[in-house]
Amino acid sequence: MEQKRVTPITTAGCFAAIMLILALLSTYLPFFSFIGYFIMPIPMTILFVKYGLRQAVMLGVTAGILMGIFIDPLTAVVQIATFGAVGIAMGAGFREWPPAKLLMGVTAALISTAIGLMALMYAVMDVNIVAMLRDVFDTFMQEALQQYQASGMSEIQLAETKAQLEEVRRQLPTMLPMFLCLSMAIIAYVNVKVSQFFLQRLGFDVRPFLPIRYWEMPRGVIYLYILALVMKYWGTTRSIDWLNSIGLTLNQMAFFFICIQGLAFLFYFLDRRFHISTGLQAVIIVLFFAMPVFSYAAFVMGLIDMLANIRKKQNMT
Repeated sequence: MEQKRVTPITTAGCFAAIMLILALLSTYLPFFSFIGYFIMPIPMTILFVKYGLRQAVMLGVTAGILMGIFIDPLTAVVQIATFGAVGIAMGAGFREWPPAKLLMGVTAALISTAIGLMALMYAVMDVNIVAMLRDVFDTFMQEALQQYQASGMSEIQLAETKAQLEEVRRQLPTMLPMFLCLSMAIIAYVNVKVSQFFLQRLGFDVRPFLPIRYWEMPRGVIYLYILALVMKYWGTTRSIDWLNSIGLTLNQMAFFFICIQGLAFLFYFLDRRFHISTGLQAVIIVLFFAMPVFSYAAFVMGLIDMLANIRKKQNMT
């Protein structure tokens, strides 16, 4: 009986030391922070899956105290708030939830943590994230206009481009919630996949996600996209700012999900013909986010697949 009590405590102590080392590396080696971000929740996830919530919380508290001593209290709060929420959400998900609910739970944990940290930064350091983003966008806009002017763009085209950028800047606060939700969902997916890899290597029985090539978005996303276009048109032509803002947000969200359908459609046919590797899929996803032409290509493929059900027809033949 005593051995059963000591084992989780010993494991939590070892994991707390590991988390401290990872936090120190992330703090003093900036290039490691990206890798550390996806590794640090894993100890809490493992402890939750193996022993339960109480031991996972104990690990978070212990790691937080150590970080507060060896780094600084504010960093400890930020680190534990982020990795603790994600680790506990993933632990509960791997232990009890189906994959879709797991992804939603981790996404919700990330969104809640991001909102809490933004509020903390504003209260403690007087840092306004929205104002910072506007300043960054202003700098980007000025540099972009200078480059366009240097490339020989006419004054009329330059004025039109400036007006478009000004409209994006004006809509930036309205679009932030949508960008926050979508970016946190992407980060949550990467977190889950990395944790799945380590848990499976350690012998845990975790339910995998379906490969991306089998993902399907509801056809209702198309109607959402059409509704968003109508709302944007009415909001613009009738000067109804709130309607235009909602339409813009829904438009971006529907566009994203249709693009995901397009990526699934592309991966399905590439896998059937060439059996593409995970690395090549990752390159295609990076191109999707980095180059607008790939995003629009994915959008078109997604519309085609949703309207024609091509993958389902292929599976029936």
